[in-house]
Amino acid sequence: MGLVDEEGMTKFESTISQEEISCVAPSDQTENKVTDTAVYTSTTGHPQALHPMEDKEKPVPQETPEEGFSSSLPAEITEKDLSPSVPLIIPEKCLGSEPLKSQVSTYPSPPAMNEENLGSSEPQENPEEGLIAPLEPPSGKDAGYAWLVLFLVFMVNLVTAGNFKSFGITYTIILDYFPDASGAGAGWILGLLMGCRCLLSPVMGALTVIIGPRKCIVFGGLICAGSFLLAVPALSIEYMAFTLGALFGAGMCMAETPGYIVVTDYFERRRPFANGVRAAGNPMGGVIFSPLVVLLHRHFGFQGALVMMAGVMLQLAVLGMLMRPFEQHQRIVTEDFWRKRVQSNPSWYQRKQDQENMQTQKKNNNKKKPLQFSFFRNPSYLVYLAVVICSTAALPNALFFLPVYGRTIGLTDMQNSFVSSYCSLSDSLMRLACGSIFSCKVFKKTNGFIVSLLVGAAGCLIVPLCGSMWQLLISATMFSLCMGFFWTLINILLAEQFGGDAMPSTWGFFRMVQGICSFVYPPLIGFVMDSTGGMAAPYALMGILTFGAAVIFALQPLIAKLPGSKINLT
Repeated sequence: MGLVDEEGMTKFESTISQEEISCVAPSDQTENKVTDTAVYTSTTGHPQALHPMEDKEKPVPQETPEEGFSSSLPAEITEKDLSPSVPLIIPEKCLGSEPLKSQVSTYPSPPAMNEENLGSSEPQENPEEGLIAPLEPPSGKDAGYAWLVLFLVFMVNLVTAGNFKSFGITYTIILDYFPDASGAGAGWILGLLMGCRCLLSPVMGALTVIIGPRKCIVFGGLICAGSFLLAVPALSIEYMAFTLGALFGAGMCMAETPGYIVVTDYFERRRPFANGVRAAGNPMGGVIFSPLVVLLHRHFGFQGALVMMAGVMLQLAVLGMLMRPFEQHQRIVTEDFWRKRVQSNPSWYQRKQDQENMQTQKKNNNKKKPLQFSFFRNPSYLVYLAVVICSTAALPNALFFLPVYGRTIGLTDMQNSFVSSYCSLSDSLMRLACGSIFSCKVFKKTNGFIVSLLVGAAGCLIVPLCGSMWQLLISATMFSLCMGFFWTLINILLAEQFGGDAMPSTWGFFRMVQGICSFVYPPLIGFVMDSTGGMAAPYALMGILTFGAAVIFALQPLIAKLPGSKINLT
């Protein structure tokens, strides 16, 4: 056993027999005086004799039998019993002429690697460096480069979803360019756009796991830019449905989907706030792109605006190139940690090898699966699919058809763009507020999710009662609260209730069902609009279905008790 003084210097390390230790403990017959002694103070572990004491005998205070040493050793002698701050004085006759049996390592050995302390982040004292050294490399989550990744995801959402949020303005421009197009026919543009954007999510989620988020975002940006360039000829309404609908939706899906997975990988403790920031990029883009589309159309015309928007979409490739996969980032953090640790103390090299072997085994056991179809047999997960079937009627169709309703009450294009920008700004603020509120863990996320759906249903139902822009803004505020909380919490709830590693499947299937519904609802809403001659019936339909989504989700605790349900209720 080795003793270490306050400065980290080794005093001695040796295996001492019972007879040898008896030389240290004086018996009752030992004379009460100390002769020449030696103290082990060497950093190498070999004894070094100190200067002998003065020749005259120094009396030692008499001790009572209760306070003095016992002639027999206690049952156990621990390192705690021997104070490391007091030198051990041993009679010189006990030293002998042979060196101590054990040798002391030049560097103090790190704690042994095992399964128990592999995942431990508790610090351990490193005597060599005089500082507190962690047992394992720090995590790359919630700090440093993670915030840069969050900013990149925010910008990707701002560019892609910003154009998507402002598509209500683009929709009215297309109707002006094709005056003979019916509402149901033009609705196929929105249907294909939302359908392809969501329907391909499982494929894009699996592709993100296989090739990484960087390549997905770059390729998605190129597809988005190409869709705008191909739409320039504007041959027919069906042609626009293919280019600005199906093709642009596929590019958006490929560029957006990696962001949901990357934020879950890079954040754990700050995940609610990070998801709020990520989700805020969508409506914030609507704030910027709604007036931008109007200005580009006014100065360059419809086809010139399409060319300009293609240039904007190319910026997605730049943002994607800056995004590093989390596994690669964690590997860089780990290598930097061990490089510094081994340079300062070579004895840590063996611990490095042990940890790398165990992490490799752990990684192989917990390898992400691109798609897990077993979730379709989980009743608790089917609740989310039922919710998205109902809520997709209003999310985001209520926002898309708001400019159409604005025209029926006499609003100008600029006033409609102001309403759309206000909705997007309010939505963005709601998402940031939602992330901040639920980071504090004041309210249950499931309760906030239900309340947001109820508020959104009420916002849809009062739209037909609005007769001015200011009244319409009240309804838009309620609907923005619903969208903000819904899209901020849904990602967090899926990760917490079904696991972060399952996000490519749980989020992908959720978006896939949303995409299927998106093929149906826009043409259906357009058909109802043509049949009734107004927007009152379509907004009533949106409100009723959104209310149904809130009721279904409120039943989740009861459904979780059904056989086959696997969920971590939060």
